[in-house]
Amino acid sequence: MSLYTVAAGTVLFEQNQDGNYFYIIKEGEVSVLINKIKIKTMKSGQSFGELALLHSAPRSATIITDTNLKVWAMERRNFRKIIDHINNLNHSETKKYLASVPFLSKLMNKLIIKKVALILRLNPF
Repeated sequence: MSLYTVAAGTVLFEQNQDGNYFYIIKEGEVSVLINKIKIKTMKSGQSFGELALLHSAPRSATIITDTNLKVWAMERRNFRKIIDHINNLNHSETKKYLASVPFLSKLMNKLIIKKVALILRLNPF
């Protein structure tokens, strides 16, 4: 992860471009534009760019700096490693939980618990 200083008025990336970085704003503000229409402003502590990396899809918006910006940027490869690690931890926790449920532990062997754990995913709302 690297820290960059970017001048006001710079286009960090454009809608429909391939994405290679995940960003976290340290200082400053950016505008988020979809189809050239500003939909919101993002500030210090907020992040963007993850959708293109998670889904191997083009950028869903254009990001332009409103002020001088200090931003942390993480390459796709490192971002994916972290996401994969988190997913593995979640999978392990799910397997442990399923094995601890008395009803399920009596009915299922470890292979079935592993398969059920793979199916279950946390869906935040």
